[in-house]
Amino acid sequence: MFLAPSVVRPIIQNSKLRGIDKLEGLSKEIEKMRRTLYDIACFSSQQAAELYLKGKIIVKSGLKPYTRSLVEFLRIIEKLGYEVPEDVMKCSKELGEHYTQARYPDARVTEYEKEEAGRAIKCMEEILNYAEVL
Repeated sequence: MFLAPSVVRPIIQNSKLRGIDKLEGLSKEIEKMRRTLYDIACFSSQQAAELYLKGKIIVKSGLKPYTRSLVEFLRIIEKLGYEVPEDVMKCSKELGEHYTQARYPDARVTEYEKEEAGRAIKCMEEILNYAEVL
């Protein structure tokens, strides 16, 4: 049994419109995810640096620092007798901002951008490379 064209046309039209709506919604979700990935990259970079520095301090001193501040970790490392390069300290300050800003939407006025995520990753690499040779 076949359906009459007058019945089929509205079904096809409705399906087409629903498909277009889904496609538009998907495009918006992809863009939202893309922007979300930038803040995740920044936060993850901060976390990687934090965990690595904390681990180095534990290994070198036997003490477990109770802070999340990368700057504080580097000050502890200085107290242990190691020199901290200025660029590493600068990166720790920059990454430190992402701990709060990337986690709490109201802690930041602007959206994260690709360049900022790239810079955070480079800073994380710089800190990890520094800490690796301690």
